[in-house]
Amino acid sequence: MSARFERGLIFVDASVYGTPGVFMLDTGAAATVVDPHFAMAARLHLGRARDVTGRGGDIGARQVEPAPLALVGGPQARIAPLMVDLSQASHAMGVPLAGILGEDFLRRFVITLDYRDQTLAFADDVVDPPDATPIRMGDAPYVPARVTLGQRTADGEFEIDTGSNTAVEFWRSFADAHLGRGLGARAIGLGVAGETFVANGRIDALEVAGRRIENLDVNFADDTRNDDAGPRYGGVIGGPAWRGLVVTLDLPRRRMWVR
Repeated sequence: MSARFERGLIFVDASVYGTPGVFMLDTGAAATVVDPHFAMAARLHLGRARDVTGRGGDIGARQVEPAPLALVGGPQARIAPLMVDLSQASHAMGVPLAGILGEDFLRRFVITLDYRDQTLAFADDVVDPPDATPIRMGDAPYVPARVTLGQRTADGEFEIDTGSNTAVEFWRSFADAHLGRGLGARAIGLGVAGETFVANGRIDALEVAGRRIENLDVNFADDTRNDDAGPRYGGVIGGPAWRGLVVTLDLPRRRMWVR
């Protein structure tokens, strides 16, 4: 199906009640989100107000009544998205976002993310290869990984987040405890909820799903930790970590493999 890969992020064309829009594919988002302008254009019915936590803090949202969402050239499913102002994210990405495609839609499918040839495929069922790696499903998928920086190595559980445009975003406590304090150069990042403080740097290697990926740009100052994160939580693996690789996520069977 049609998809656009830009700066490690993946954008797809979708429609709700025939109204088209651009959605970012985000395995790190528990729920699909639509922007108010798109919700109005699609004549979606709004429910109660609620607060949700996004990168940068809490943000106001409205529950939307269930509606059919269809990907152009791909599957469709009936979901109940949240309505959130995506104007800051759209401005930062240079993409007029209609919404963010989250796990409530994605977890029904086997998804192949081809970062090498920049293609995307959805399937209802596949035969997993013998070397497939188990993943844990919470609000997002998690996978065990090992990080190397100089003489230090650290094992942890990392969220697979295609909505992150940084190769690895470490939870600050994990980085401080296992890789050293004060790493990286301080800068400003952007989440859906607004600005965040980051500390940009590099690691020597990331070993995940049977692959060793070397010399990655990372962020050592990610303060976010999801409520469903486990005790070994290390942070987030974003889209740029998979550059030149093909990642298949069998979300129904909770397995993944990388080629």
